[in-house]
Amino acid sequence: MAGRLHHSGENNNGAMRIPVSLRLYRKQLSGHAPNLTPSGLRVLSAATLNPGTPLALQLSFGANSCYLNLSGQVASCLQAQNGTERQYAIGIQFVAVREFERKILASAIQELQEDPTAQENCFVTIDISKDAVAEEAAQVAAGGQPPSGTVEAHKGTRKPRWFTPDPPWVLDMQARIQPHWQAVLTCPLVRKTADGTLSLRQMHAWMTQLYPFIETFPKWIALNITKTQDPVSRGFMIDNVRVEKRHAEQWVQMAEGFGIDPKDLHTVRPIPEVDALTHWLWSINTQGSLAEAVGATNYAIEGITHDISTTVVKGFPLYEGRGGLRLTKKAYWWMEAHARYDDLHPIEALHVMKLYTTSKDLEEKVAFAAQRSLEYMLMALDACYTRFQPEESGSRVAAGSRIARASETS
Repeated sequence: MAGRLHHSGENNNGAMRIPVSLRLYRKQLSGHAPNLTPSGLRVLSAATLNPGTPLALQLSFGANSCYLNLSGQVASCLQAQNGTERQYAIGIQFVAVREFERKILASAIQELQEDPTAQENCFVTIDISKDAVAEEAAQVAAGGQPPSGTVEAHKGTRKPRWFTPDPPWVLDMQARIQPHWQAVLTCPLVRKTADGTLSLRQMHAWMTQLYPFIETFPKWIALNITKTQDPVSRGFMIDNVRVEKRHAEQWVQMAEGFGIDPKDLHTVRPIPEVDALTHWLWSINTQGSLAEAVGATNYAIEGITHDISTTVVKGFPLYEGRGGLRLTKKAYWWMEAHARYDDLHPIEALHVMKLYTTSKDLEEKVAFAAQRSLEYMLMALDACYTRFQPEESGSRVAAGSRIARASETS
């Protein structure tokens, strides 16, 4: 942010002066935008923001309050005025603007230029999000790459400053789902992968069986973007989709490290228990409320995925050399990424759940959705473990394996 910017004329679009509210966590500052274009805007305010900071913006146009929610990031922040009322000129670039949004912007800007009095009914609200996951999403949207060494990581598990205390219904929900959470973490597949005793056949099975689930995951999150009614929640959902879209490729790299042909991932016929998990998430994300969908998907599934990843990745080195395996760093990327940052996503998801859970009835539905996701996850993992045990383990297991193969080819 070093440097100064002197303006002889603040505005290239006439006498534009759009009021702006910047919400920096719990601190709120005011300012105004002397310049607005379809690709970004410039804000004059006492706020100072680092270049690259991801933003969620809501623009309100006209007396009838036409709202436009956009994502952006800080392109520059330079000192614009000295003295007791020091100000900074913040250059903001819009990211991932869709065509219809660009047309709305262009139309609104033209109206503001032709009728300056229309600015009286305009307002811009900017929310600041300073977690590493959101920063990465903004860089990906701008066509860049994550900073070296950050691989979707964030520092620690500290809750964001805007996070509010948990109401009683959340505490009740957490107590209710805790046994199901623990059941997933202590199931045989997770435990034996972590201590390196799961057979290669079973390792191949769960990596192959769960691939369609992993590949579809960002699509479920995307279904909920249009349900959001505030820029923070919308920004969280968009950021999450952008990050998750990269993970199918990382899953393929992990599977290849364990000797799986990528063709097997794309042609697999999931067993019924894995299909049930997938169909449940399709159902709750298409038919459920925003709070239910986020509880089932972002809170429960992403939360338990963090704990699973943290546990099972410890066993990966124990497979080195088994069956001729040579695990490269790419084989670890999916697990390491989820072990590092997926404890932040459930925290952000909980914020959305609390915001959109507005009745006792919804409180119960959200708790049920989170619990049901964990139940289906356990059922899928247990099925991968039992159906694909080595046939030499016994005649009963061999019979189960034959049933599994028949299910796959039916």
